[in-house]
Amino acid sequence: MLNQLILASKSPQRKRILKDMGIRFTAIPSHIDEHANGLTRPHAIAKSIAFRKAEAVAKEHPDKWVLGCDTFVILSNGRLSVKPFSRDDARETINTYRNSYCDVYSGLALINQSIGKQFVGFEKTRLFFSDFTDEEREEYLDSGEWRDRSGSMTIEGRGGKWVKRIQGDYWNVVGLPVELLKTFLQKE
Repeated sequence: MLNQLILASKSPQRKRILKDMGIRFTAIPSHIDEHANGLTRPHAIAKSIAFRKAEAVAKEHPDKWVLGCDTFVILSNGRLSVKPFSRDDARETINTYRNSYCDVYSGLALINQSIGKQFVGFEKTRLFFSDFTDEEREEYLDSGEWRDRSGSMTIEGRGGKWVKRIQGDYWNVVGLPVELLKTFLQKE
């Protein structure tokens, strides 16, 4: 399987994680509509979008194993944090982290249409944050690291300095739930 894997994503983080795991793959973005389609529970949304990503690419490559993933952040106030549209959006999200937490959900789907196998699951990781000043926040915003990031930050970058504790899979926060993927690969 590993010599036939397609990653249904353009995410540089996911590509790097797979490469570091020693998995050979080709990346083909799915370009699907990533709406929740009426689902309300975070784990159900994550699994649904991950599956739709994998399924869209698998239709064009039915004899290959296709990996789909979707990651998003639920803030401590229960609000879904999408990728910020502006610096002000990022600031608003980052402000919710002060002495608080957020939950990172990733859906993961691994499917092969030609043999009729599919594995779908999700991972949830909770991040606990320390306090930080407005000046530290603005310095972070000046870095631009928040752009195109769910939750307006990256744990492996400058934003990671505010994370005081992680409950769950670190790699899930980076963008690919590695332990869940290992479980799927063992079943294959």
